[in-house]
Amino acid sequence: MRRSLLLLLLSISAGTQLHAQALLKMHQPVKTEINTSSARQYLVGRTCPRCKVLLNNDNIYVYPTGVFALKRDLQPGNTALTLTVTDPAGKKISRTINYYFNPPPPVQATNTFRIEYATITPKGDLQMIAGDTLRIKMKGFPGCQATWINNTPLKELPVSQSGGVAGFYEGIYVMKPTDSLLNEKLNIFLKDNTGNTTVFQSANRYTSLLNQMLTGRTIDNLTYLTVSPEGDRLGPEKAGYLDKDILLHITGRQDDYYKVKLSRGNYAYIPEAFVDTATLADAIPLSIVNEAKVWSDQQYDYVSVGLSEKLPYLTTQQINPGKIVVDIHGAYSDPSAFIPEMQSTPEISGVNWQQLQPDIFRMIISLSHGQPWGYQLYYDSTRLTIRIKRPPASLQLKDLTIGLDAGHGGTNVGALGAMGLYEKQLTLSITLLLKEALEKEGVHVLTTRTADKFVANEDRLDYYRQENPDLLLSIHLNSSVNPVDVKGTANYYKYPFCQPLNHFIHQRMMETGLADFGNNANFNFILNQATEFPNALIETLFLSNPEDEMHVLDENFRQQMVDKIILGLKDFLQQAGK
Repeated sequence: MRRSLLLLLLSISAGTQLHAQALLKMHQPVKTEINTSSARQYLVGRTCPRCKVLLNNDNIYVYPTGVFALKRDLQPGNTALTLTVTDPAGKKISRTINYYFNPPPPVQATNTFRIEYATITPKGDLQMIAGDTLRIKMKGFPGCQATWINNTPLKELPVSQSGGVAGFYEGIYVMKPTDSLLNEKLNIFLKDNTGNTTVFQSANRYTSLLNQMLTGRTIDNLTYLTVSPEGDRLGPEKAGYLDKDILLHITGRQDDYYKVKLSRGNYAYIPEAFVDTATLADAIPLSIVNEAKVWSDQQYDYVSVGLSEKLPYLTTQQINPGKIVVDIHGAYSDPSAFIPEMQSTPEISGVNWQQLQPDIFRMIISLSHGQPWGYQLYYDSTRLTIRIKRPPASLQLKDLTIGLDAGHGGTNVGALGAMGLYEKQLTLSITLLLKEALEKEGVHVLTTRTADKFVANEDRLDYYRQENPDLLLSIHLNSSVNPVDVKGTANYYKYPFCQPLNHFIHQRMMETGLADFGNNANFNFILNQATEFPNALIETLFLSNPEDEMHVLDENFRQQMVDKIILGLKDFLQQAGK
């Protein structure tokens, strides 16, 4: 991979020099006629490294790679921006980009008797039960009477609460046991003071589950719960992964996600495809926690509790002191009368039990070390077991097994830099350099890919959960729509016990001179979801930024980043051993 990347870079460089007399390759934008509603515009392109670039009459800085990037704020109307490239021999090439900037018009009151739009939340097609709440915000003709479900009135907001514009109406509706929506669209009514009425119909459909008791069971141990059915480019925020065959109480549906009741007042969502469903005639009773055990074997420490059902759980941790917290939803026990059977355990120093509310049973597992090294939750029949990893016998880097994940690959190309290289190529180059350096240190390295091939993220997670390395590092490059101001190195993690690993790597990465884009918690990337081992997502730098891109195209700089990552690992191990 190192040789193929070098050949590609040489090819790009040779092409740049060969076409120096007439090279102007735009990366952003690629069109010359652009209609936009945004004043801020970015231009990114490539020319020969010794060429001069003018934007209209302004000199533009060209990086040693030949890449340039700039931002401009447009005035309303037509703006022509002309880029002129002049090579060392004085030959020129120009390109004009015409922007047609139409700012969004200011919000004004609806001037005819109608309903302009209505936004109902939660969004999407819904299945609901009694007690669920719908909220609506509607914009229509001011000074009218507005109603919706069962003639429930909507309140017109005073202009002091609606940005100075009249005609915004809001309301809520709480589903009643007698409501019997059957895959219906909702109607919103607006009536003026002369008795005229107009109707607006929702785009989505709504169904009431009435008195059905729906349950489901998770289909495998890659099933996850989400905080909501909506999310960002990484999907809905995950609340945690579950074992297979766990019982879930389904209380509704939003598009392709079931809404599940974990315990009183606590809800989550799960993709429909992850659940086998059934209709029950009777409610399932509360599960009584019984027969707690604490023990160890040659590799792990364990805590388990007996239940009458496989119930859902959520978990987190803390460091210094090291603790693992597990909440079992739908379970009850009297903590004062709950005396577990305990053995001597190397890593578990104590277990406390709390009944947070009548249907949430909490286990607080105290550890002998301030740094948790990972744990797994699973069911053995209806016994929930927490298998806790001890610190490695040796905290010398040479004695560890480390997972290395080169982000993207194959058809999943990732970001594209102005020099024409994809993120997948550069992550693989950095990962192979890091693999070589770690193996020289004596590390046993596990990789998801060492060639340009597609590997599904779910397969990556499953592989590392099965192999259970001591640590996992995933290598990526960041990207932003702002190529001028946004740059630097960043780390991302989800769980508190992964913060120290990410912190030490990030501190060392900044010694390369890269800007600080932060050590960021609670990230939704799939490889950050594992609790079995400390893990780090290393977004080395921004491929979208010309200066950062210039650095990553330099093999010496890539090697420098690798060296800093290894120093960060050693810093983490030294701290973890205290």
